[in-house]
Amino acid sequence: MKILHIISNENDRTRVERVTRYIPGEFEHQFVMSEELGSVKCPVDVIHAHRWFGCGQAAWTFANANRIPYVVDVVQSDLDAYHKLFVFNKKSAENVLLEAARVVFTSQSQQEFLAQHLPSKTADTVFFHSTMLFEPLDPYWISNLHIHPPTALVHIKLLNVGTADSSSHLDAVHHAMKKLQRRNYDISLTTMGDLTDEELLDVYRNHDIFLQLDEKTPSTQRFAQALSQGLPVLYAQKGVCDGIFKEGMAGYAVNPRSADDLAKTILNVSDLFGTIEQQIMRLHPLCPFDSREQASNYIHLYENATL
Repeated sequence: MKILHIISNENDRTRVERVTRYIPGEFEHQFVMSEELGSVKCPVDVIHAHRWFGCGQAAWTFANANRIPYVVDVVQSDLDAYHKLFVFNKKSAENVLLEAARVVFTSQSQQEFLAQHLPSKTADTVFFHSTMLFEPLDPYWISNLHIHPPTALVHIKLLNVGTADSSSHLDAVHHAMKKLQRRNYDISLTTMGDLTDEELLDVYRNHDIFLQLDEKTPSTQRFAQALSQGLPVLYAQKGVCDGIFKEGMAGYAVNPRSADDLAKTILNVSDLFGTIEQQIMRLHPLCPFDSREQASNYIHLYENATL
């Protein structure tokens, strides 16, 4: 079976190749950018567009011209693009999802967004042939799983990693910390920009609670990385991480703008820290993010697309 992957950049290719390396050799994979489709020679069995906008629209055109089924991924940037479209332009974008053999979501919040913004009949059809596949974690993290020994938190060390955009809710965190400090809790916050995996490994292991408070974080990678190192996560309600695991198993959903909610939840995690660590240990090897586990899901995805 030949799979034609339409990607928007080399990061897409790297992410997909984490999974395809574990797919049997009878599946052949070819990667092209949207503008390179004209050079593709059929036969192709399935097209996989790794973005709804750009890649998905190119897949729709190529698939209809050559009578080939296609699969399309929905990512956070796609929702932002759809939201900005004028009403008369939305229909063609919706047709890409309607005519896809399968639609792949990478977070529950994406489904909830489209359930609110797509026409109800369109949403029903799209969700009927949709599936959930989280972005695969770099094998480096699966190979370096870590769990802290259960311990009481005497000094609560918070960690935030990301760009300036991802720190937009840190004012509420600082207010929450002041509330706890007034009650004589010893608490600190480390805020860091993006680092290499090797640099981040020790950073995660030297902290206690990871903050993922930006509702529009483009992927679940930081969330999965933190869990691989045994850290419970405070994640934004209705953000990309909410709903992946049962509440309290990997951390807790919080209102990222409420200092009171943040302070209360930080204390809850602190009080239950040993218990939550054991819960996270039971999640290892993080199967929803494991490339080896996802390989079988991709095979199932492509085989169903051709039925």
